[in-house]
Amino acid sequence: MLVLRNMQTREKSGLFQEDNKIFSDRFRQFFIGTIIAAIGGILNLILFGDQLFDSHNLLYFRLDFIAFIIGIVITAVLYSRLGQGQDNKVMTSFLWAWAIIMAFTTWFEGGLHSTLLLSFPILFIFAALFARKLAFLSICSFLSVVIIFMGVNHIYGWFPPPDGMLIEGVPRLISALVLSTLAGYICWIFGGLLRNSFDELKLENKRVLESQDTIRKLANCDALTGSLNRMGSESAYQDLLKGVDFKNESFVIYFIDLDNFKSINDLFDHHAGDQLLITISKRLAELVFNKGFVCRFGGDEFVLALPVQHGFDIEGFAVDIMKSLRKPHFTLVTEAKITASIGIMVANDGLLSFSDLCKKADMAMYQAKQAGKNNYHLYSDKLHREYMRNLTIVSSLESALSNNLLDVYFQPKINLQTNEIDSAEALIRWNRGNDNGIGPGEFIPIIESTELIHSIGSWVLSEACRACKAWRESGKVIKVAVNVSALQLTRSGFYQIVVDALEENDLPPGLLEIELTEYSLITEEPLVKKQLAALKKLGVVLAIDDFGTGYSNIAYLTQLKIDVLKLDRGLITQIDQLKDRRVVVNAVVKMAKELDMKVVAEGIETDAEREVIASLDCDYGQGYLWSTAVPSLEFIDLISKKADPTIALAKPVPA
Repeated sequence: MLVLRNMQTREKSGLFQEDNKIFSDRFRQFFIGTIIAAIGGILNLILFGDQLFDSHNLLYFRLDFIAFIIGIVITAVLYSRLGQGQDNKVMTSFLWAWAIIMAFTTWFEGGLHSTLLLSFPILFIFAALFARKLAFLSICSFLSVVIIFMGVNHIYGWFPPPDGMLIEGVPRLISALVLSTLAGYICWIFGGLLRNSFDELKLENKRVLESQDTIRKLANCDALTGSLNRMGSESAYQDLLKGVDFKNESFVIYFIDLDNFKSINDLFDHHAGDQLLITISKRLAELVFNKGFVCRFGGDEFVLALPVQHGFDIEGFAVDIMKSLRKPHFTLVTEAKITASIGIMVANDGLLSFSDLCKKADMAMYQAKQAGKNNYHLYSDKLHREYMRNLTIVSSLESALSNNLLDVYFQPKINLQTNEIDSAEALIRWNRGNDNGIGPGEFIPIIESTELIHSIGSWVLSEACRACKAWRESGKVIKVAVNVSALQLTRSGFYQIVVDALEENDLPPGLLEIELTEYSLITEEPLVKKQLAALKKLGVVLAIDDFGTGYSNIAYLTQLKIDVLKLDRGLITQIDQLKDRRVVVNAVVKMAKELDMKVVAEGIETDAEREVIASLDCDYGQGYLWSTAVPSLEFIDLISKKADPTIALAKPVPA
């Protein structure tokens, strides 16, 4: 049964198929070995046998001598036909020919006393290896019947062999030696074949193990940077956790998000961005060395994790990370700079999963983003509560935007020389569906660090232009100012959004004023500068909002040809009482005049403040002294009124 299963296996596997080189080579070896063995048998009869010539035989030679000659001739003929596409038939014919020859020759030489019985196992092996199943069974059955017949014949003597054919003495010894040598030759050939097969199996097994190792690495590593991915980090974290002694150590997660990485892809291409990610991954790996691991969490987010001794400077290490990432990156023969915001989570036990630690570190990173980027922040329970509240606010604002529950109000800006309304600032309000009374002072900073700022910012811009169009149609040509965050300017399509809003409402670009924070100017984002320059070229008015809050860079004011400076209300409040503020405002106004800029004073609430501001030659004023922000329709009513400073144009209410 085992032999049959092996035959079925090798027939299916193709190891000894007719078109297999190993199969053909072994054919030839066995044919040649058989011929040599047959010639050896003939020489044995000639040199050492008796009665080579038999006068009683019509052919005058011993029957076994004649059988060997016939076998050699048949083998030679079949050998000549190897390689002609019918090797299986050739081998079957070869096996049957020698099975018949050996059966009769064995009987000639004494039946069970003949050494030629040793050839039967050889034929069994040949048939098992090379013959089809039917041929194997038929040959084995034939030889088995022959053995049984000769055994019974030996017992009862029914058909005694011809006289004088029994080989004794030296010929018998040589005959046994020849057949043993042939069997040994076969075993040697197949032993080598099996050794080679085992070597190939070992090699293949090694390849499989290496492939499995490669697959595991691919499954656990980021394909681009070679750092661990999320799945691989889970395992790495569990491995590191086993060696952490929380009595003396802590486990620290640094969640790293690259600031404004998208602009790299926008300005160069994704290949440049990929190269930058690879460089960042290498720098982080150098920092962590072999103490922890680096994970590319996704996109431009990385996680650096390591166990540290109590007393380790956790915040100092965050500073080291930021310094390393701030070093110039050379991309496409161009020097690129990038910063990162980092959230830090410190675990003093091993109860939290790696995923949970990363979520908390991500919350801290979000806070670092809100603080102005290029910064780090430590996670705390208070931060978690704030984070969850912020998520709720963002979700509610998304719903409010989808359900048209947001409004745009407008606060007038007054020409201090004519007391006329010159323009208006568009301000977003969330009065409907806002049960918690969340004001713009709270929700605007939250959305400015999320993707929601793009959709809300575009909506405010569109609504502001639509209102400006309505004012024009009512006969009042009034400019409208819209606040734009630095994050909006990092989106490559912002310029086109502005163009579309102007075209949809048929507005001249000069009626739109874009108000920027000073942070927008100090950013190193080339895309920001490019879009601001394009807006300026288009004819849009550029203004700096909250000027004097600490980010001032006079060089950028001249490079971008800023049109308007809006003084922060912190410089205006009680300016009639504080000399230092008057000195600062006076200096800024004079500088602006020299640079051909207009100046707007925000937050004027008293007549005394207005008089001081006007005396310093400031161009415009804005504040509750005249009006709070009002809806567009109410603002049309305000436009028709003269801005009399002795009365309020609209009743002040909390903004």
